[in-house]
Amino acid sequence: MSLLDVRDLRVSFPVSGGLFGRAKTWIKAVDGINLSLAPRQTLGLVGESGCGKSTTGRAILRLLEADTGTISVDGTDVRALTQADLRAFRRHMQLVMQDPMSALDPRCTAFQAVSEGLEVHKLAPRDQWRDRVRELFDLVGLSDEHLDRYPHEFSGGQRQRIGIARALAVEPKLLVLDEPVSALDVSVQAQIVNLLEDIQERMGVGYLFVAHDLGVVRHISHRIAVMYLGRIVEEGSAEEICQSPRHPYTQMLLSSVPGMGRGKKIMAPPMGELPSPSNPPSGCVFHPRCPMATGACQKERPTLVESNDGRRLACPVV
Repeated sequence: MSLLDVRDLRVSFPVSGGLFGRAKTWIKAVDGINLSLAPRQTLGLVGESGCGKSTTGRAILRLLEADTGTISVDGTDVRALTQADLRAFRRHMQLVMQDPMSALDPRCTAFQAVSEGLEVHKLAPRDQWRDRVRELFDLVGLSDEHLDRYPHEFSGGQRQRIGIARALAVEPKLLVLDEPVSALDVSVQAQIVNLLEDIQERMGVGYLFVAHDLGVVRHISHRIAVMYLGRIVEEGSAEEICQSPRHPYTQMLLSSVPGMGRGKKIMAPPMGELPSPSNPPSGCVFHPRCPMATGACQKERPTLVESNDGRRLACPVV
């Protein structure tokens, strides 16, 4: 059984305008995607800024409400939960945010931030909180001296470690990591990625790793799904996607990462800017930027077809 199973997920946002601020048009941020994640595995979700990656992660956690689709986490239909049941179930699925400074309350110490989940979900008596937080700090590479410090007293990497410890305090089965290293220095990025791999090995938690950097995603992911303008265009094992990308957009993403495109027959970075999600192109949404596009690409929306080796591809041209 999959830890995470997403089917036909759609999320749209109204663009107000006209009389009385009524919705003039709708932005399809997530347009009918399917995803699955096995236990103790990492699924990397990659794409340019504005493609719908973060919206997908937040919709899975029900921080945003989806228009349609099913979201199953460890066999539980998340969209069917009442607010009371959802509050209790949140301990099984947690979020690590991109900006660790804004994710932490400046008025709370690190101990208070991490122990909050223990209190909300009643996971331990109050007299055991400090020992539990010490264990979590040791797990993420922090020490006792950090317990009573405030967020502004930490470096960016240390704040992200606190964010990870806070998410792990409630013993989740699924972590949605929303650009967890993009705000950090390169050397610190490697430390956090290695930390996440160690935690997965020890605790068996599954990761949905949202990022735009294929170099980082390749290092940590078992599978990679490539997203463009609200749709999945290619999915496969991390090795398949990075060694033999098939979709023109995946090839172009790889070519933009120094060193990753070397020696591969891949295309140059995409021409032009990402089209507006409020007015997406007809047919294949990538066709205005694709050098391989044909007349059919402008008329027909390609379906995501799975091959015998498990790779999924939405491109009839290749």
